[in-house]
Amino acid sequence: MKRIAYFGGSFDPVHRAHLRIAQKLPQLFHLDEFYFVPAFHAPHKPDVKPLSAYHRFAMLAAATENEPKVKISTVELDAPEKPYTIETAGKLLEASGNDTQLFFVIGADSWRDITVWREWEKLLLMTNFIVVDRPGVEIDFSHVTNEVTQRVAAG
Repeated sequence: MKRIAYFGGSFDPVHRAHLRIAQKLPQLFHLDEFYFVPAFHAPHKPDVKPLSAYHRFAMLAAATENEPKVKISTVELDAPEKPYTIETAGKLLEASGNDTQLFFVIGADSWRDITVWREWEKLLLMTNFIVVDRPGVEIDFSHVTNEVTQRVAAG
């Protein structure tokens, strides 16, 4: 079974920690492919105005040009009217077929705030999540169900 990870976020700007995640997770989780997924705009962050999607995509492209195993997906940039991860996950699951296992990568700060995401519990049950440590943010599971907790790999 093919294993693909998608790391979504604003990447405003992309930085070394993002790139280190893209380099390390494929080894740790035996991933066949790793994609950055720049968000058009995070709907749960209405007060934050990011750089344009074009500029953030260009920054990711420049930062990953020497990383042949790292790719950039435009799935959220191509559908700015549907910016919710639940819709993105549905599209990616449909496109990947039954022979692929999908992983969504998020930082500990996003994990802490996951319950404000649209249909968060459904999202966490339909795919696998990898929660990445972030300095100063504890990875806690008290805000989610046991069923969800069993599907999360913290690394």
